[in-house]
Amino acid sequence: MVNNMLEKELNTIQLEYNKVLKNAVNNIYVKDSEAVIDEILVFWERNKKILQCILRFLFPPYSAYIFTSATILDVDDDEHFPFVSLGKYHLWDDPIYKYVTMVRSSNINLAFEKKMKNQIIATLKDNIKVTEEAAGIIYILPFRLLNETNLLVYEAADQAFLSMFKENMNKEIYKKLTTIEDIKNALLGGIAESIVFSEEEDNDSDFITRFKVYKASAVLPLSKDATDADVFYLTVFGYLAQAFDTLLLSAEYKLIPYVRFEVAFKYIFKISSNFGENEEVLNMLLKCAIAHVFYRSFNKSKVRDVVFKNYYQAVKRYDLENEILKELKKEKLTLSNIKLNKMVEIVDSKFEKFITEFFCLKKNTN
Repeated sequence: MVNNMLEKELNTIQLEYNKVLKNAVNNIYVKDSEAVIDEILVFWERNKKILQCILRFLFPPYSAYIFTSATILDVDDDEHFPFVSLGKYHLWDDPIYKYVTMVRSSNINLAFEKKMKNQIIATLKDNIKVTEEAAGIIYILPFRLLNETNLLVYEAADQAFLSMFKENMNKEIYKKLTTIEDIKNALLGGIAESIVFSEEEDNDSDFITRFKVYKASAVLPLSKDATDADVFYLTVFGYLAQAFDTLLLSAEYKLIPYVRFEVAFKYIFKISSNFGENEEVLNMLLKCAIAHVFYRSFNKSKVRDVVFKNYYQAVKRYDLENEILKELKKEKLTLSNIKLNKMVEIVDSKFEKFITEFFCLKKNTN
């Protein structure tokens, strides 16, 4: 009974948010953009307590996937299909709150500010599509506002960042570093090769080359005279903070991180050892890995002409996630001994079986 009431409340909030988003898109070009965005922040603040209650009590532990560490969900590119293929509930981590905070804290880089404002507009439009095309299936929630572990996240990220360097590294010593060569010399052995700067980088290039290519193209909230050390810190600390934030948030609300981008996924698994051998966390990480592999191998052409809600109902009945987990268990594969190519093979074969059954069923009902 309580769950029904909470789900009804959540659906009502999503309908109201759709109206707020449409108002924002209609007015953002003709009114002060900050005032328009403030309406969104006020809306979420007003609903903060009920949303925290929903997160605590509506979803059974580790039954809901949270789509995070991303810019937009991108309904136009069918990103919602792979997202809803696993698990029972699906939550989109609305990044607007974070974007607004970033713009307001950056008054030194106009190119970055322009980039973020364009991103906010694109996210507003995508969120509208989510609330309409995936209503009752994907729920948008402002996790950056709801999550209250920010201080812990920054402390953990700072500690992890400094631990990559040789003994006695601290913030004061780091400030004396300038060039990327200084940084490489100060890093512990083997660390440079494991650091990732961007999704597009050439894995065969050396550390210094990868950094220089990244720095030349990245638009960051830094002044033009920022040193290599400034860029390195902002980038790597940012990835580490994002990874800790995702894992702490997921553990706090017992959610499964759905991480689309390779860089974010790699940093999450780099720091996951900090969470020990807790069985719940290990199962969460295994499902996170399955979801990432599933997304990377998902063939969108197979669902290009499929009605989204029909697909969702079919994949829910089939219980694709459980089918994959059963096969992993049968093969005695866990997070500690899993081989990536074997996981890809199992995920692909189970999805192929589902697609075959789905289209057969669809054909028979037409």
